[in-house]
Amino acid sequence: DLRSLPLSKRKQQLETMLDRLDSPTIRYLQHFEAKADAVLASACRMSLEGIVSKRLDGTYVSGRSGGWTKAKCRAGHEVVVGGYTEREGALRSLLVGVNRGNHLVYVGRVGTGFGQKAVATLLPRLKALTARASPFGGDGAPAHAPDIRWLKPELVAEIEFAGWTESGMVRQAAFKGIREDKPARSVQAERPSRLRRADAPALASEARPATRRAGRAGAKTTRRAAPKSAAPSGSDMILGVRISQPDKSLWPDAGDGRPVSKLELAQYYAAVGEWMIGHIEGRPCSLVRAPDGIAKQRFFQRHAMPGQSNLFEMISVGGDRKPYLAIDRVSGLIAAAQSAALELHPWNCEPNKPEVPGRLVFDLDPAPDVDFSAVITAALELRQRLEALGLSTFCKTTGGKGLHVVTPLVGARDRLDWPAAKTFAQAVCVHMAADNPQRYLTTMAKKDRTGRIFLDYLRNDRMATAVAPLSPRARAGAPVSMPLSWQQVGKGLDPMRFTVRTAPGLLERSQVWSEYDRAKQSLRAAIARLTKAGTPPTSPPSKRRRGVAR
Repeated sequence: DLRSLPLSKRKQQLETMLDRLDSPTIRYLQHFEAKADAVLASACRMSLEGIVSKRLDGTYVSGRSGGWTKAKCRAGHEVVVGGYTEREGALRSLLVGVNRGNHLVYVGRVGTGFGQKAVATLLPRLKALTARASPFGGDGAPAHAPDIRWLKPELVAEIEFAGWTESGMVRQAAFKGIREDKPARSVQAERPSRLRRADAPALASEARPATRRAGRAGAKTTRRAAPKSAAPSGSDMILGVRISQPDKSLWPDAGDGRPVSKLELAQYYAAVGEWMIGHIEGRPCSLVRAPDGIAKQRFFQRHAMPGQSNLFEMISVGGDRKPYLAIDRVSGLIAAAQSAALELHPWNCEPNKPEVPGRLVFDLDPAPDVDFSAVITAALELRQRLEALGLSTFCKTTGGKGLHVVTPLVGARDRLDWPAAKTFAQAVCVHMAADNPQRYLTTMAKKDRTGRIFLDYLRNDRMATAVAPLSPRARAGAPVSMPLSWQQVGKGLDPMRFTVRTAPGLLERSQVWSEYDRAKQSLRAAIARLTKAGTPPTSPPSKRRRGVAR
């Protein structure tokens, strides 16, 4: 019985025993005596799952103890499955939670990582646990919906995820498998320690690797620091979605002379997806697809197509028999990359309410001979006008020569329809153009646009779209529609600085648009202020304009 010995002594005895055994199938693994942060950073660079750290002076204790810890490159967790969603008999997502006190607390949905084989095994087990009521308790428990099926909280799933949101939800969770060895009541929330940035030296120099016999001939071999990665850094699997033809070039370059591949597009969506989803989920979203890159044929997709990924959602819209495509999760963005969707153009409605205006988008579209500094001046003037009417404003590049000024609205609480929103947007633009007709106009006629900026209010219609924040553009240089702080909207702003290669790093260091959700204002109140100021709205054109932002 070696349990009372420290780990260092037990490992010595294990090595001696395995040397005597000389087995071709069991091999002793040398440990590293080094800073854990450095070892973990190196393991993550090699695309390994993570590391286990143990106390060398620790004795053996059954079960979990403070003597060892597990650190993963991508966080993992066990969760209790309390429900699932399905559509037309197909599994869409798992509703999962963890135990806190007497409650099973809801921590989010797991919507990716299900292969066909896994679903065929999992779905019958889920149906066998069907329950009438939700097992989740406490604040944040999900409400019942037609596509939700509640379960007895008996099944434990292992997931990997990108971390916790501020509200305690799992981010970018992917299904890994069912845990047969762990009772549901033992699943608690675990908060990993923050990894400090550390330089990771070459592990071979730290480990002081020993040698041992390899085969009966007595030849010597050096132990490897870790097995060869099963998922190399060039892996074509992103958040459970396999990218076909990952090396296919979609842009000739991103302003740096290097082509942008289909795999890089998927990696870009994965990097910015958590930020982006809040601005597109629950809304019909049109795609601009370029399967062979921006130099070849492109096509526009707004409806479902045969064989498309089940990671996309469908939204029914009155007046159209075909459902519209929607993207509600980061894995759906990866599916969009797999279909070579280079641009995303959502409606501007309130989420899941196509008939309700959820935001206004003013598109400042300059003529070719207009300097970008004039567009900046226009955006600042429009901001001043909108804020004088009580509306909060945000700005983003369009991925071209223009800027978008965006106003979030309270939506259904205003009880206003699209004609009212469009009329208001038109009135603001007409008034601004009337005050300075040499700079601005509100008509699209090319013959009148020389030297001026088109104040495009037509984004604000029921079926009109505007390019999503952080969406790439199918244009030279792989630019993106970059959200900006108003402090950035000034001299020196270069829209082409923001590309699929540069945007993720810039976004990571920024708090841009952090107040967006709290900044929603009443359009009804703004209309009242506009009318009181003596500039009543004129009637908008009756013809609805569909399509994407230029």
